[in-house]
Amino acid sequence: MKNRKIYLFWIDDYKNFYPSGMLPGENIRYTPKQGYGVCEIAAWLGNDLQYSVNSVNIWINNLTNLENSRAPDGMFGIGNAHWVLITGDYVFIGTEYVEEQQVIISREQLLYVLEQYKTFLEGNYKDPNNTPDAIDLEFIAEGQEAIDLYNGLEGSHLVPYAC
Repeated sequence: MKNRKIYLFWIDDYKNFYPSGMLPGENIRYTPKQGYGVCEIAAWLGNDLQYSVNSVNIWINNLTNLENSRAPDGMFGIGNAHWVLITGDYVFIGTEYVEEQQVIISREQLLYVLEQYKTFLEGNYKDPNNTPDAIDLEFIAEGQEAIDLYNGLEGSHLVPYAC
């Protein structure tokens, strides 16, 4: 397991905090020090779920009741450049635009991250003087290892852009 943190940074142009897998003061032009897996989950939260508590609740409901979700087979497919595939208790989140930015996480851990993100959204994320706490994250693997682990699961949907 890899333990990381999603940091919430103030973006002055947008006047709110935004999730990032980068460490404070880290330059985006270089390989992220925490790795690409945390960056992918932060990007998925910020780009696909954005600032919508309703979107977070939909994902929480989907993950807790997959059989009655919008994609009961776990093939949630593509959102804003991010693929979400669920097989059993494993969730694959990845993008076809950054080869290394793939991650496999347990469903339980993703629910934990979503609850933390929901707490952030229910707070005052538009106040630059109220810096929110980082979001704790634990995932299984990132990059090619995540793709291989997910594709090796019985009943896997296979990562469509990596086959």
